[in-house]
Amino acid sequence: MTRIRQSAGQATRDRRFVGPAESFRAYCQLIRLPNLFTAAADVLAGFFLCHSPITPESLSLLWPLVFAGVTFYAAGVVLNDWVDREIDARERPQRPIPSGLVPASMAFWLGWGFLMVGVVLSGYVAWRAGTVRPILVALFLAAAIVVYNFVMKKTFLGPAVMGTCRGINFVLGTTLSPWNWAWLPLPVGMAVYVAGITAFARTEADTPHRGWLAGGLATMMAGLAIITGYAVTAERFVIDSWRWYALLGILAGWMLLRGIWVLAAPSPARVQRLVTQAVMGIIILDAAVVFTAHGPLGALPVLALILPVTWAGRWIAST
Repeated sequence: MTRIRQSAGQATRDRRFVGPAESFRAYCQLIRLPNLFTAAADVLAGFFLCHSPITPESLSLLWPLVFAGVTFYAAGVVLNDWVDREIDARERPQRPIPSGLVPASMAFWLGWGFLMVGVVLSGYVAWRAGTVRPILVALFLAAAIVVYNFVMKKTFLGPAVMGTCRGINFVLGTTLSPWNWAWLPLPVGMAVYVAGITAFARTEADTPHRGWLAGGLATMMAGLAIITGYAVTAERFVIDSWRWYALLGILAGWMLLRGIWVLAAPSPARVQRLVTQAVMGIIILDAAVVFTAHGPLGALPVLALILPVTWAGRWIAST
């Protein structure tokens, strides 16, 4: 432990000699820059699902709501790294906090700051829209983020709580309209899918455990199956249902094949590669949801978020 503290102290002393470009990159890594676009996609999908036609007034409230979803995600991952800082000092010393590129105290306050910004933005939207739904959902999301990082993260239920955070983020996008229970398979399925990704990624830093990998893959498949069931409950479906089933089937088939590839020869590199692809799959799922309500032209802006994710992922790891 003394050696770890000495290393951390040396890294902190060395940080003053690091150039601004490397420091900027460290902060981008801390907030998982590529993944922020997936959080935006969730809110956009929830919004477009329940708004037709789109009005200038509703769009003026959409952008602060999207930014709230993004800041909630940033808060979650920053606090995650702060909680894991001692483990990372042993197992992943190159990460932003143990390397000294981001001081632990800065990460702590940055995480809570992002959380507060998300709540304030949601409160602003609630005030402008004349409804308490955005702020209520935001408070639930903030609470779930805190519970995950400080209570449930290292327990068996950790992946489920992480998935719940993602599902609530999707619901945040729907809060400018009264809730419709026909939408329920979407946030529930998204929560289950992300819980599977989280379980799959649990052992990515060391020797992957086949049991966790198989369980995570099965959970991802279950989440996709639940999302597919939206075709049964949907009240407004502007596309032929077979297109929805085909799209979800192709995505599920691809993820299943990639999962089997990882299970055949588990390694941290293979696990990280599938996790990255599964996270990008969230944007495809969100675009598919918009596709059902607005057709291909409506889904295109959400699907286009894959471009900045891919660009940012070339120099910033998403896991």
